[in-house]
Amino acid sequence: MDRTIKGLGYEGKVSIIVTETTELIEYIRKLQDLTPTTTAVLGRVATISGMMGLTEIKEKEDSITVQINGKGPIGSVVSVIKRENSKSFIKIYAQNPNVELPRTPEGKLAVGEAVGTNGYLNIIRENELMEKSYNGLVSLVSGEIAEDFTEYFAKSQQKPTVIALGVLVDKNGVKKSGGYMIQLMPDATENEITQIEKAIQNSKPISTMLAEGMTLENIARTVTGDENALFLINDLAIEFQCNCSKERFAEGLASIGKQELDNIIKEDGKADTKCEFCNQEYHFSKEELEEIRESLER
Repeated sequence: MDRTIKGLGYEGKVSIIVTETTELIEYIRKLQDLTPTTTAVLGRVATISGMMGLTEIKEKEDSITVQINGKGPIGSVVSVIKRENSKSFIKIYAQNPNVELPRTPEGKLAVGEAVGTNGYLNIIRENELMEKSYNGLVSLVSGEIAEDFTEYFAKSQQKPTVIALGVLVDKNGVKKSGGYMIQLMPDATENEITQIEKAIQNSKPISTMLAEGMTLENIARTVTGDENALFLINDLAIEFQCNCSKERFAEGLASIGKQELDNIIKEDGKADTKCEFCNQEYHFSKEELEEIRESLER
């Protein structure tokens, strides 16, 4: 069962969030018919996106959009995150979800090769009420996702951060998926940093620890090296949620303008659309297109 916890280590000098997202990523895999390679990519991005929703979003009106494009075969990867109380809601898609690559010489899924490194990670923060947005743009480091988000927190937010993400997947589906994020508070000393670095070096990958049955609390203590870490919140959740609707797609058709709508009405007599996030299809008849066209003149 998926679960997320947040806690503090070293007497409040370190914050940590640990999550298992196995059910979430398996749902996304089935929904979008992903390959093992694209499951690993989207699984990592969805996991860190969900954790950011629970750590970075404070108001219901806020949202975060993650854009990754490393010019690799998977193309652009986009996730959108909202939060309501103790739940982080995400939706995500890849431009080319059917990409499948040979495993690396070490036997790992070729996430970095699929994503590429000749591009960027862009984090867009928005507030619906204030109509403001803030961008944090960094160059991709490895395309492996965790390292790229670590770079983002270091450069755009000046937050020393350790991120680990893992998706254990085969042709039959997602076996285990999860991640953790450790952030140092301003009063953290070299002593805490050294202990955390040592603990992480001696730790197994997050997906392995989950597969071996370790609890999230034990994982947090293991990777921080603090057996006395306190867990303040243990009822958090990360879920998939798409808010698409036919009305939203009608607005999208209206945005292309009268001339383009006239061309569609004349040449096709209909419009078939599909949501990239959830694959829901919306069909517009000639009459519906004409109604949209007429609304532009009112």
